[in-house]
Amino acid sequence: MSPTRSWTLLVARRIGIAVAFVIVLLRPGIGQADVATQLADVDVLVVLDRTRSMAALDHDGRQPRITGVQADLDELSAELPGARFALLTFGAEARLTLPFTTDVAAFGTAVETIDLERPNEGDGSSATRAVTEAVAVLERAAEQRPERRRIIVVVGDGEDTTSADGDQSFSEVADLVVGGAVLGYGTTEGASMPASDDLDDDLGYVEDPDTGGTAVSRADPDNLEEIADQLDVRFLQRSAPGGIDEVVDSFGTSYVDGERGAGRPAAHELTWLFGLVLLGLVLLELRAGWRALWRSQDALLPAGARSGEDES
Repeated sequence: MSPTRSWTLLVARRIGIAVAFVIVLLRPGIGQADVATQLADVDVLVVLDRTRSMAALDHDGRQPRITGVQADLDELSAELPGARFALLTFGAEARLTLPFTTDVAAFGTAVETIDLERPNEGDGSSATRAVTEAVAVLERAAEQRPERRRIIVVVGDGEDTTSADGDQSFSEVADLVVGGAVLGYGTTEGASMPASDDLDDDLGYVEDPDTGGTAVSRADPDNLEEIADQLDVRFLQRSAPGGIDEVVDSFGTSYVDGERGAGRPAAHELTWLFGLVLLGLVLLELRAGWRALWRSQDALLPAGARSGEDES
């Protein structure tokens, strides 16, 4: 084969490799798959108790209450594709941890990284402490997106150890939402609370300042039921994972047609075909490279030792 032809084949092969690689990245295909996507046209405000009592070890055996909350909220966001979620936490004060967003990953991260109050950090628990901030958040959402339906999910153990917020009521929120739920965690028998931030027993348990013994947090489902009545929504006492679909069904959520991403996927994907072409070209390139290496080594040998020559 002449040097000119060899050079032409080499250039053509390498251009072919580059072109095939780009085509594989583009994932070509024929037609479009018929994928119907239903998106929830709702804004969900999650109001979450972050007081130390949410570390009490009486959920699903001896799991911290907050662990059950995190699992349930993760399932909740998965059950409502297209919904906007916001997270409002309350302890010593109420604060908007995450504004409304359709970014489910951001919501999941905000829930997963929730920091509970440290022992004796707050000034007592109050289930109604978030009312004022919840009203403000929902009013802003109604002004910015009046076409969307608003839902509230109140999450906590209902334990009240202070009367500082006794004049507040979730009835102030009721007119701003079309549905929701109150999810309760913990038992009335109560349980101790790990003192460490990691919720393990390395630092022992939270101490009762009055007795000097181990403090026990007792859930108050009656208080949570009262909040549910004020909001005119369903109350569910949670004791194990699963069943969040029942909560979503109670919302009476409406759905609209929509699509995710840049478009629908191809009905018949051809990436595999161009992948085979790319593989073939790469193998030819490797073969040519190996032959060139063999020839260069052969050329460096003494004349009498070159392959194909007689020793005479």
